[in-house]
Amino acid sequence: MTFVFTFCRYNGHLPNGDRGRRRSKFVLFRRNSPNGVKRSKHYVVRTPHSTQAILNTEQHSISYTMSRNQAVIVEYTHDENTDMFQIGRSSEPPIDFVVLDTVAGDKNKTDNKVLASTISRFACRILCDRNSPSIARIYAAGFDSSKNIFLGEKATKWETGHDMDGLTTNGVLIMHPHGCFSDGNATYGTWREVSIGGAIYSLRASRSAPVKGYAVEGVTNILQDGTLIDLCGATLLWRTVEGLKKSP
Repeated sequence: MTFVFTFCRYNGHLPNGDRGRRRSKFVLFRRNSPNGVKRSKHYVVRTPHSTQAILNTEQHSISYTMSRNQAVIVEYTHDENTDMFQIGRSSEPPIDFVVLDTVAGDKNKTDNKVLASTISRFACRILCDRNSPSIARIYAAGFDSSKNIFLGEKATKWETGHDMDGLTTNGVLIMHPHGCFSDGNATYGTWREVSIGGAIYSLRASRSAPVKGYAVEGVTNILQDGTLIDLCGATLLWRTVEGLKKSP
């Protein structure tokens, strides 16, 4: 039997209604077959775009460009214990839930201007534990159609021990509530930024500043009932099945 993990809501409702993967509410079910991934190995290359891991469309990988002639490739391998769901502006197949920018003002007004979106095409990914359904972790950035994530030379990135990590251009922010969200007694938490590797940091000086914030201890990327997810143009509210059962 398929198990419902949780769902998140996007800004109440969409002006044109729910259509395909563009929806106001996203329900996450346990997949028939696990599609999660986990870090495997990393190495330095001089020509990242011709590296086998990048060219292989069956291999998930993240490329951290350090200079014009050097990049660090982090390969990911299949994880049978997790299900992966991806969120972003792109309508390409790897994106499970397509999100749109929240436009201020009259939603019924016709405007011919094309606004530049601040939401990443591959904004974030959520990995749900198949053995512990209440555990869902969020990570910045999602894999594209070639199963790659690219961080350019100017992107915010750093080495952590024997591994690499980084931030997306406009970042993925989360705020966990303090207290029980479902009974209405929870209070606001503090906005934090989640990295590509799932680490938690304080906010940057500005949304797209090149310098990361400081590492935050005691806070994880595990989503809680009532966690807010800010994608810089759309804010998602994460709800759990248990939390909904207790809600008024």
